[in-house]
Order: sequence, then C-alpha cells, then structure tokens
Amino acid sequence: MASQSVTIEDVAKAAHVSRQTVSRVINHATNVSESAREKVEKAIEELGYVPNLAARRMGGSRSYVLMALIERGAAHHLPLGEMLMAGLDECSANGYHIMFEQIAAPSAALQFSEAEAEMGRVLMPIIGAVQPDGVVILPPLDHCAPLLSALKKRGVASACLANRQEFGRTVPGLDEGAFAQTAADRLVALGHRQIGFVPGAGDRQRSQRRIEGYRRRLAEAGSRAQRHFVAEPVSDAASARALAREWLTPTIRPTAIITETAEAALAFAQVARTMKLSVPHDLSILSLEETPSLADATPGISALHLPYGTMFGRACEKLIKKEQSEGEENLQQACVFVERASTGKAPRVV
Repeated sequence: MASQSVTIEDVAKAAHVSRQTVSRVINHATNVSESAREKVEKAIEELGYVPNLAARRMGGSRSYVLMALIERGAAHHLPLGEMLMAGLDECSANGYHIMFEQIAAPSAALQFSEAEAEMGRVLMPIIGAVQPDGVVILPPLDHCAPLLSALKKRGVASACLANRQEFGRTVPGLDEGAFAQTAADRLVALGHRQIGFVPGAGDRQRSQRRIEGYRRRLAEAGSRAQRHFVAEPVSDAASARALAREWLTPTIRPTAIITETAEAALAFAQVARTMKLSVPHDLSILSLEETPSLADATPGISALHLPYGTMFGRACEKLIKKEQSEGEENLQQACVFVERASTGKAPRVV
C-alpha cells in the first residue's frame, strides 16, 4: 500500500486490535499492553502508515502542537537556534510539533482591559487555526499581563521560561533584575565595590530591569558606584572601546565591569591591555552573554548567562505533561556561571 492511502483502520486490522488501541499507541498513551504496542508498531512499519494530526486528535482532545510566541522585532535578542533545537528534542520525544509565531505587543497607552481585548483579537486567528495544546511565551512578552490573561480566558495553557517574585507573589516571566543582581553579587563576593554596568543597545526594558538589580546589590554593599558607572547603551565594539578609555583613564575608576554583551566585554579587555592594565589584577570583567569568542580571548572572559535552550525545553515539557507553573525553579539557580581568567579579587587600591 502507498503510505498516503493507509488508514488507521488498516493498521488496526493488520495488528488485530481495535482502532482505539492504535490511536493510544500513536498518542503515546500508557494504558496499552506491551504486546499490543509491539503489534501496532510492527503493523505501522510494515504498512508505512503515517499518522496525521487529525487522526491523532480522535484519540483525545490534544492537537499535539505547541506554539512559541515571540514579540515582533525582538527575535534577534534571543538565541532562537538554541531554543528551537531544545524544543524540537523535547517535542519529538513526545510525538509533538512546535511552531513559532510573531505578534505585536499591545500599546503601552492602552488600559489593561483594552490591551487584553487587543491581544484577544491578535490571538483569535492564530489560536483558532492551530488550536495548540499550549503556548510558550518568550521574553519580553512574558511580562505582558494582558497577553497572559487573554490566553487564560480562552483556555489555552501557557508557560514562560521562568517565574519571578513580584509584590510577594510568584508571577510568570524572567526576573532580569535578579539575574543582574546575581552577577553583581559574584563580584561583590570578590571584594569589588567599584563595579560598572554596560548595557547593550537591544531591549531597553530588559536592560533597565538588569540595571535595577545591579544597583540594588551595590546599594546593599554600601557602594556608590551605581551612581557613576552605569553607561548609556553600547551599540558596537567601537563605542564600547571609547567607553572603556573614558572609564579606565581617571584615577578613580571601576575595578570590575559587567557587560550585557560579549562584544563589549572583549572591547574592555582590549582597551585594558593597551593601557597596561592587568585583567583581572586591575580590572575584572564579567559578561552576561556567553559566546565562543569569550573562551578564545586572552585572558578568557567569565560569563554568567541564562541557559535559554534548557529553559525553553523545560517550558515545552511542562505543557506536554500539563504541569503547574508553581514548581518553576528559582532563576538564580538556573543561571550558569562560566568562570574564566577575567574575574579575580579586587585590588586594594584604585
């Protein structure tokens, strides 16, 4: 038989089981005996049967499709390749498909109810056409409460890459402030107080949340560096090198730098070298972005980064298994610190 003409009834007949048993095997159900599963899988292989989504839905209410929502214009701020591969691995292992969709965030000028209604209109054709079993909301949309509410009203399960603490309660979304606070804590633990922060020119709202977390930790350490060493967003290597020369020339200068991008971290290391400043003896550098170039640098640049792929795969797993969001791991525990030669104890005198 040609695979296109083989039906689920043909498989059931060849395996001498019911149609429902074939459907359960296709849908990875657990209430099937091992012998029945083997007979069905053998019949599928011999007949060349290819199940389609419509046939699979007959075994239950699932569509076996997950969707990832990305804010239009924000895709280049995320390691989509890393997340796609992690999502494919998780979905393929469970008989699922994954698709990505771009949407526009609601206008900040709208009231909550208006923004929620707008999100509902945006979601209607997307959700209606695909009917996903769940939606993974990627940052910065994970901070969009109207979107989360619109999905909930339509009965669509959603998951974010992590949860955050806000006003004493757990809510969906990456805690970017806690992420940067963890980075600052790494350097404070090494004795640094004069710590600078160099934001990238990407997502301004994300950078602002990170700056707030960095400032919070320095204030706790009794440092005033957060008043003097927070740069304007740096867009390229040339502007990062100009900033490095400006900050590292005076007598009072930072002893450590946190950069949002690997490019800025490498630029600071380059300028420090030309100015005869030793990394890390005179200047420690910590990047919030991990790239192969950091490991290849001399000295290697330390990084504290978020494992977006792992977190995305975990979000897919939660939706497939219909887990509740309350069990999300703490963001600080999810951070990955790659220690290299660019971070060390603070110098005694600056």
